[in-house]
Amino acid sequence: MPIPDALLIDTRPKAAYEEGHLEGAWNLDLSGPRPRLRSEAEIEALVQALQELLGQMGYRERVVLYDEGLTSRLARTAFLLGLAGAEVELWTEGWEEMATSTLPPRAEPTQPGLTPRRDWLLTADEAANHPRLLDVRSREEYEGRVHPPCCPRGGRIPGSESAPLELFFEPGRLLERLGLRPEEEVGVYCHSGARSAVAFFVLRSLGVRARNYLGSMHEWLQEGLPVLP
Repeated sequence: MPIPDALLIDTRPKAAYEEGHLEGAWNLDLSGPRPRLRSEAEIEALVQALQELLGQMGYRERVVLYDEGLTSRLARTAFLLGLAGAEVELWTEGWEEMATSTLPPRAEPTQPGLTPRRDWLLTADEAANHPRLLDVRSREEYEGRVHPPCCPRGGRIPGSESAPLELFFEPGRLLERLGLRPEEEVGVYCHSGARSAVAFFVLRSLGVRARNYLGSMHEWLQEGLPVLP
């Protein structure tokens, strides 16, 4: 059954979506696009495109996104739509029993008046100067021993601390283990801003003012910025 006043988004692969999804849900995965976000103009262009996308899908008062648990594609898609100003909610379990194979009807386009959440985002320049920046990749990635084939080398942003993503799936002790306090600001990054989006939402749920460096190491290396080790 539909959720009143909510735009439903299924971030799973298309094949899984077609097998069964919530009634009225759209299939959308924004975990792949890697826009360059070094300037305010580039950020504004991305936000405008996301707001137009929300309008095309008939955005109402909120967006409820779901997947097979708290996945990186769910978190990154929610992060981008939230950055554009949408009220986003992550539904990580319990929706399966209401699944249907009916495709959503054509939406009536809207013109949502949204206020972007610039305070959710870190640019490369802001990440470089942030006093508390967490790298949520694996320890092997952090130390430069492994890296994706799309990157010319491994390494980390100077001054960052290692906080592997698995820590964030035990939120009960997370702040203590990281030495964080509610209301404190902290930056997070990974390879492409997807795993760090998971960390972002977990930290936000605990009252920490997390900010996600969306470009992460992929953009950092493409821009030729300094890397350790």
